[in-house]
Amino acid sequence: MQMSKLGAFVFLLVCSFTSIGQVLESSVVLTSTPRLSLEIESTDTISPPFTDDFSYASDRPSSALWQDEKVWINDQMALYQKSIGVATFDGLNEYGFAYKENALGSDSIADVLTSRFLNLLGLTDVYLSFQIQEGGWGELPSNTDSIVVEFWSPITSDWMQVWGQKGTGAASAFKSVIIPVQGSNYLNNGFRFRFAAYGARAGAYDIWNLDYVQLDKDRNPSDTTITEPSMARAHPLIMGSGLYTSWPWWVSNSSNVSNRPASLEFTYRRNGNIPPGGWSLNLGQFRWEENGALIQQVTTVPVVTNVQHNQDQTFVINVPAGALNNLTGPTTVNTKVWFDGTAAGTRSNDTVHGALTLDNYIAMDDGTAERAYAVQNVVGGRVAQKFRVVGLGSNDSLKGVRFNFVDAGLDYMSTFRIAIWAPSDSLNEPGSLLYISDTLYKPNKGYDRGDWMPYELDSSISLNAFSDVWIGYVCTSSDPMYLGLDVTRDVPGNLPRFYGDGFNWYESLESGVIMMRPYFNYSPADMSLMEDSPAYKVFPNPSLGSLRITGPAAEYTITDLAGVVISNGLVEEITSLELHGLKAGMYIIVLKTSNETSVFKWMKL
Repeated sequence: MQMSKLGAFVFLLVCSFTSIGQVLESSVVLTSTPRLSLEIESTDTISPPFTDDFSYASDRPSSALWQDEKVWINDQMALYQKSIGVATFDGLNEYGFAYKENALGSDSIADVLTSRFLNLLGLTDVYLSFQIQEGGWGELPSNTDSIVVEFWSPITSDWMQVWGQKGTGAASAFKSVIIPVQGSNYLNNGFRFRFAAYGARAGAYDIWNLDYVQLDKDRNPSDTTITEPSMARAHPLIMGSGLYTSWPWWVSNSSNVSNRPASLEFTYRRNGNIPPGGWSLNLGQFRWEENGALIQQVTTVPVVTNVQHNQDQTFVINVPAGALNNLTGPTTVNTKVWFDGTAAGTRSNDTVHGALTLDNYIAMDDGTAERAYAVQNVVGGRVAQKFRVVGLGSNDSLKGVRFNFVDAGLDYMSTFRIAIWAPSDSLNEPGSLLYISDTLYKPNKGYDRGDWMPYELDSSISLNAFSDVWIGYVCTSSDPMYLGLDVTRDVPGNLPRFYGDGFNWYESLESGVIMMRPYFNYSPADMSLMEDSPAYKVFPNPSLGSLRITGPAAEYTITDLAGVVISNGLVEEITSLELHGLKAGMYIIVLKTSNETSVFKWMKL
């Protein structure tokens, strides 16, 4: 892992550090300590062929093939993919948290991916092949970082390294590797192999992307060609080329805020050697659903045959005319797009799925942070993102902001205030301060990779007087707090991001969209109370620790989401609790009487 620091401020992004002028913006890596699989033979030994191109919906490796879940299965981190789905190695565990906090210099074993036991007894010409890429969209490994392949011998009961590659610090396409599996120590029942990455364990650092893992008999050293047609990129965002990737459901399609597209473009490839006559593929079949109701399905599509192999190709589907019309509430769109025809290779990578949620928020990101962003080394560091709100109605008011805090390997010590600025009279930068919260909020990373945490304003604010506003935060100390940065989407439509101290603003030179989502008119469902009985009230919700429960006499129990009891006792009309010592997060409050049980969710900030 390589890092650089310049100037008074530092911006950290989840992959590598980049300095710019007085203020530094950069990427950082996520870390964690792997739990190595048990060195015992399993009763569910599998037999070759072993094939995984990671083209499945889960973000965890298939349990039918792999013994651990540390790596991240995704479509966001790789460049130059030959098919959808890769396994990404970094310094984050399966939940997206650093293996070791406050250890940016601790390069050692981080992510691992271990196969299930395989029976190779009696097989010949056995080879393991795969494709590997360093960096992708993430931080590039340096020459002190590496990824290795190890074989487990059921005879000697130990691991042996058989291949390795050091980082070069340069982005690359996928490289094919093939390794023989030879000798009685390995050609036996109970063989395993694993990939292990060595790098920083404090975040999403030192990225390696793995694809097309294949182990089988009757192969040869040149058997590395991938021969199949496949979807080469994930489903495009269902938002056209407009400003936002999601917008409030009640906003009209004719508004500047909403982005109903006319068509969507998909990328596929014909990988490998050209077969006689070429593959005949039925391109562009799709299904479009909204809130589970079918809007349109198309299965009669053109048959396309060509010999343009080993290059990205595209086809287009038209968005149904009835899509996203006359919405009456929050709406979830689910799409499925696929091709069929000549059967070749893995069939799961011939299909992609898309999703769009329209609720009460505005989003510019695609939902995935490739890096992390922070302002550092200055008390009162602030960040402001410009949002266009001219399409919102006169009765719409800003209720709060969702933040996607990510683990960059440091404990978050700072608190922050939510702030809103008017446009400047003469410059495209934040102007006068419209609002700053009295409440001090604590960064909350959530419970799993990609969690969005809602933060409510002290009072709702009307933005009706403005076509654009700046929304962001002000830190209360010099300790950094890292928000996700979506580097695959640049800031669209002249909506820049600024950062600074209490006196000066600086325009960000880092490309990408900071992951904050302002929401309007009502609280998110995951913040609201689950009220089983109107007899009780639990407030304020969320809060920094002060909590009041009012209602008839009852026994109360407070647990975390894992069911661990935090506190219990009696409620007598009005009960005040001070829970400032709890970690930030969601808690469950259960109130029991002889006649009923009431359950509430409460968020500790």
